[in-house]
Amino acid sequence: MKNLFFGSIVAACILIFTACSGTASERDLAEVKGSVSYLQRIALPPNAKVTITLGDVSMADAPMKVISSSSYMTEGKQVPLPFSLFYAKSQIDPKRTYAVQATIEVDGKLMFVNDTAYNVITDAQNTVNLDMMLVMTQH
Repeated sequence: MKNLFFGSIVAACILIFTACSGTASERDLAEVKGSVSYLQRIALPPNAKVTITLGDVSMADAPMKVISSSSYMTEGKQVPLPFSLFYAKSQIDPKRTYAVQATIEVDGKLMFVNDTAYNVITDAQNTVNLDMMLVMTQH
C-alpha cells in the first residue's frame, strides 16, 4: 500500500512536470504581430505577396542581418493585412536594435514598401500591435 501511494505521487509529479514544460524551442519562441496598410485607393490582386522581415539594424551603413522572415499570398484580401512573425528569443541581444520591414509584390514586382523604420523587440511598445504604413514604389 505504501509503495502504491509513493508510486502514484511520483507518477503525478512526472505528469505535471511534462505538461507544464514545453519543448526548448517552444519556450524560445516569441512573436511580432501587426498589420500592413497603404493609403492609395488601389485594390490588390489575388496574387499579391506580402513579405515581413525581422532583422538586426544596429550597424549603420550595413545590410540588415535577417533574424526571421515570412511571406504569404493575399488571396484577394485587402489592407489592412495582418501578420504574425515568430523568432527565436535566443537570437536577440538586448543591446542591439531590431526592425521589421514589409513589402508587397505583384508578379515579382515590388509595389509597396515601408519607408519608415519600425523598431521592435527592444522597443517593446511596437512589438505586439504594430501598424505599418507602406508607400507605393516608382514603376
